[in-house]
Amino acid sequence: MDPLLAFGFWSYVLTFAGIYAIFVLGLQIEVGDTGLINFGHVAFMAIGAYAMGLMLTNDVGIWLAIPVALLASAAAGLLLGIPTLRLRADYFAITTIAAGEILRITIQNEQDTTGGTQGLRGASGPWRDVNNDVLDWFDGLGLELDRRVPLLVLVWLVAVLVGLLLVRLGRTPWRRRLRAVREDEDAAAASGTPVLSYKLQSLALGSAIAGLAGVFYTLFSTTLFPENFEPIFTFVGFAILILGGIGSYFGVVLGSIVISFIVSGTRFIDFPLDADKVAALRFVAVGLIIMGMMAFRPQGIFGKKEELHLDA
Repeated sequence: MDPLLAFGFWSYVLTFAGIYAIFVLGLQIEVGDTGLINFGHVAFMAIGAYAMGLMLTNDVGIWLAIPVALLASAAAGLLLGIPTLRLRADYFAITTIAAGEILRITIQNEQDTTGGTQGLRGASGPWRDVNNDVLDWFDGLGLELDRRVPLLVLVWLVAVLVGLLLVRLGRTPWRRRLRAVREDEDAAAASGTPVLSYKLQSLALGSAIAGLAGVFYTLFSTTLFPENFEPIFTFVGFAILILGGIGSYFGVVLGSIVISFIVSGTRFIDFPLDADKVAALRFVAVGLIIMGMMAFRPQGIFGKKEELHLDA
């Protein structure tokens, strides 16, 4: 059967796209609203994912594990931000990617705790029980659902709720202060805005949202591996941001679906090439999209040109 016509194919692509949408919404807060170029954003997703996985494999209830995982990611954002947010923008970007790699290598070497290169197995087990309960409930109503539907719906429901929350925040003085910091830190400080405090708030919120993406990644995957959280994940997130448009929440949704299809969905399509060449071509395609957008529409499909004036 052609995978493009299979429900399993599209449920996989769209669930992964929803996880990426949540992940990139965190980037929107940091990059689009505050001008923080965070190349280590995936580290906070990893913290949320592994915190969730470790709690579930140690019999902590799933509904308790979720908020704790988000708090862990937010706390990590604060811990990173306190000593680094006074750095110049380019130094901060380099520091974040270094911090992310330190975390990933630490996870890789903590064999006894995280499973190391063998992976943290069984982390999504408790979710399967919840998933089966949902399916049984619908079955009792006479509706037979595919086993992948509950997570797909839940991921996109949460993505929409996070987006609506950010839209709501966008109409408050808080977001206007973030943008003042983005445009000119000195002017914002002179007008009485505590610049460091607002940067920390942005980084903590963005990290918590990344942690939420990590929570869903744990439920989505059967095993967590350190290589799932390499810097390329963040760079693909930036590709989504560039494609959809900085400052556009709807752009995040569209960009996530398009890029997720290229990065993940094409794995299920039979190409007359070796697997390693197909994998390389995926990122060539993403690179070409970025180059095309930067050349012809740098603000993205739904972005605005004024959103590009980030403080360098």
